[in-house]
Amino acid sequence: MPPADARVVLGNEGGRLVHRGTVAVRGPCAPSREELLGLGLTEAHARALEFVLAWFGSPFDSVSWDSQSGGELRWGAWPLSGPTLIAALAEWKRSEPAAFEARLGRLGIDVIPEHPPEPASLRVQGVRSAPPTEGREALTVLGEDPRLVAALAQAGRERGAQLAQLESLIAQVLRPVLTSGAAPVDAPGGPFTTPRALALLFHAELRLGRRGVTRLMAHARERAGQPASGEHAGELFAEALRAAGRAREAAEVWRILASPELADPS
Repeated sequence: MPPADARVVLGNEGGRLVHRGTVAVRGPCAPSREELLGLGLTEAHARALEFVLAWFGSPFDSVSWDSQSGGELRWGAWPLSGPTLIAALAEWKRSEPAAFEARLGRLGIDVIPEHPPEPASLRVQGVRSAPPTEGREALTVLGEDPRLVAALAQAGRERGAQLAQLESLIAQVLRPVLTSGAAPVDAPGGPFTTPRALALLFHAELRLGRRGVTRLMAHARERAGQPASGEHAGELFAEALRAAGRAREAAEVWRILASPELADPS
């Protein structure tokens, strides 16, 4: 466990507390490739996810706010928000209850495990005689308290919390993307089987959500059954993004298409 008094330097953006993060997705303080594979990913999935998080995601211990969703608190490498963030905390508490208590529980932060169909729920103890808050409101309360924001940032330095972030991301974001069609899009012979094609898919979800994934898949169907249809879809997607004025996202897609890090092993 990182030292309890490890330094956390918070910033202020638009009146919101933020932590830019200090633990990169690649490095000595991050999960190894073997640990990624231990979450049920194939080698291609792991390479693609690691690339997208390293180049376009955030540090594991980052805390920020999503200006496009009305100001949701975001945490970690994707970064996670809302129910997916709460699910990650619940998984961390389940797998490492002592570490969760040491970092968050002692400050009045708790997570009630999911009881299907009810998802996991976050609870933040009120100060003095104030009642506790739950759910998304609790996330807002957490993000407004410097002590709690710093504690959440420190939690992101814990290996167990990092793996919980990834497990929640895989279960609640990536697997639904991969199985959104009539057949899994990463099945043998499908358009998204290589690390590069999978990185295109994960990047589309990260930057544009399900709408971006749908557009990328539509381009892939134009060359269904042909070799490298996923990569070809990426080229068409990049041009469409550029034409729509999304120059940043288009440049990122071209980076994925050109990077030797995603080349198939020879």
